[in-house]
Amino acid sequence: MAEALGLRLRFALFFAALAGVGMVCLALGLWLGHRHAGGPVTGYLTAGIVGGFGLAGACALVGLLFDENVARPILSVAADLETRARSGVATEIDAGQARYLGALAPSAQAIHAALEEARASQERAIAERTARVARDRALFETLVGDLAEGVVVLSPDQRIMLYNRTAVAVLGDLALGRSLERYIRPGPVESAIARLAETGSGPESFLATTADGVRVVTGAVSEVSTGDEAVGNVLLFRDTTEDLRIHGELERLLRTTIEGGRRPAAAMGAVLDVLQSVPDLDAAKRARFDAALRDEIDNLWRVLAEAAEAEQVFNAARWPIREVAVRDLFAALDARFAGQVSSQDSDLILRCDGYAITEVLAQVVSGVLVSGSARVNLCAEAAPDGVRVLTRAGQGHVAQGDLETWLSAPFSPAYGAYSGHDALRVHRTDMWVEAADAGMAVVLILPEATRTTTAHLNRLRHSYDFELPAEADGVWAQRRLSDLTFVVFDTETTGLDPDRDAVIQLAGVRIVGRKLVPGEIFDALVDPGRPIPESSSAIHGLTDDMVAGARRFETVAAQFQGFADGAVLVAHHAAFDMSFLDRRDAASELGFDQPVLCTARLSLSLFPHSSDHTLDALAARLGVSIAEEDRHTAIGDARATAEVFLKLVALMQARGIDDLGTAMAFQARA
Repeated sequence: MAEALGLRLRFALFFAALAGVGMVCLALGLWLGHRHAGGPVTGYLTAGIVGGFGLAGACALVGLLFDENVARPILSVAADLETRARSGVATEIDAGQARYLGALAPSAQAIHAALEEARASQERAIAERTARVARDRALFETLVGDLAEGVVVLSPDQRIMLYNRTAVAVLGDLALGRSLERYIRPGPVESAIARLAETGSGPESFLATTADGVRVVTGAVSEVSTGDEAVGNVLLFRDTTEDLRIHGELERLLRTTIEGGRRPAAAMGAVLDVLQSVPDLDAAKRARFDAALRDEIDNLWRVLAEAAEAEQVFNAARWPIREVAVRDLFAALDARFAGQVSSQDSDLILRCDGYAITEVLAQVVSGVLVSGSARVNLCAEAAPDGVRVLTRAGQGHVAQGDLETWLSAPFSPAYGAYSGHDALRVHRTDMWVEAADAGMAVVLILPEATRTTTAHLNRLRHSYDFELPAEADGVWAQRRLSDLTFVVFDTETTGLDPDRDAVIQLAGVRIVGRKLVPGEIFDALVDPGRPIPESSSAIHGLTDDMVAGARRFETVAAQFQGFADGAVLVAHHAAFDMSFLDRRDAASELGFDQPVLCTARLSLSLFPHSSDHTLDALAARLGVSIAEEDRHTAIGDARATAEVFLKLVALMQARGIDDLGTAMAFQARA
């Protein structure tokens, strides 16, 4: 009963009871005085009323002061101790909040210091014992992340426990805990897994299409087991869509070339037969046959030339063309020709075979140095037709014939007879010599990689969680918090009125198995379709120029719905953010029907003694730091809210709030 009432209410009842007892004692004293001394009752009654109100007022004032300076500080110190015990908060307890409680705050701080020392000692011991594991983990992450093949590890129920960058590039935005069938049509993979279970031997190959049917992937499935128990499967695969297309095009080219060459070859054979069988053919007829023979030879050459052109295009498509930074090419040449090569820094990105182009430039640099130049300068500049890579020869003299000789030399024994000319043909470009400001320069034109492509490559990620929680069955309310996936999100808007204002940024992060997944991020700017007020820009820093050309909210919200599918939504002051999403729902068939948790309301229920439940205050209370540059950005606030939410979950579970239904009821108390 006492626990149900709460400390502040119990203190309030105590002072109310004190006032009541005092008033009863006052009334009893006045009654005894009147009984012994007599006199008019009115005077005693007036004295009783004045004294009673004075006593009640004094008790109320003392009670308020006691609540402000004793009860609330006690609850605050108790909450601080609980958060540090349950959530690992390392910041010191504020002694100023309990300045009238004597040694309580310093004692609490001493307990916290002892707890931190014990925790630090334990962490040091664990760190010493797991140093080798950390090293192996770093090696594992680098190995898996940089593999050219896509890697996906599946749980026994075919949910994703690991993926790498290549897998994301092939299959799209993978997410931990989701079923593989969202990304690959499951039949071929399930068949390969079934064959593995039957044979118990090596990997089984598969050929499948992506869920949207756009891409074809081929790979192999292996089983992971501990003893007799299968704990998952590993998929290694690559995108063969382009390979299959080129294979089909090459088959078509072969048929076309054979069919196109058969007719002129047959015609030439017929003409030669006539010329051989009639050696004394008159001049006019022989001239006509000679002309026909030349026409058919021209036809045959045309067919062969078209086939050679198409074959070169196919080879260029199959060649390892990648995004390569110009500075990386120059760094490789500087390392090879130490002290003889200088280069201008450049942030340009090329699309080329980095090894082949490095070898081509090395052939040129070597030739320029041999021709008499003491030093070679490299630079790159953007041009309408791509990037001009210039090799400046200084005082050395370079002729076009010299360049042709250098490019004719093979690269290395491993490449066979493959030369610089071959590499240039594959890249569908050429090199030439032209006059420069200080001597001669050798020019190479290569295509520039688009900035969007480079940015996309930088966003590709790898992630894993081998302790994936079991997939929960049943209704939302019955699911354990530790078994749920959460998407913590935030919005930035043009204002505070959902009926008039619009979203300009929407961002979210995913929590799987009570762990924040660093690579699974949704962050998008939105075109609000209206000007952004300067007062709003002053808060979040977003301007009209920054959102110009961004997608409209209907498109972004639909993509965010896919990102948040199957997850509980979490936000700070969630009602505000959901009001903007709900407005979109009214105009479309899409909607967010999953449960929503609000960290502000959870804070109100967990810390009822506090009057400040802003994200900044809650983060400070729980030891979550927010970088100044991230504050009031949707992605920055979403990350901070996610870290705060994880600590709130720990506090709730310490109170026995372990499932979603209980958590929803708990936040409803606010």
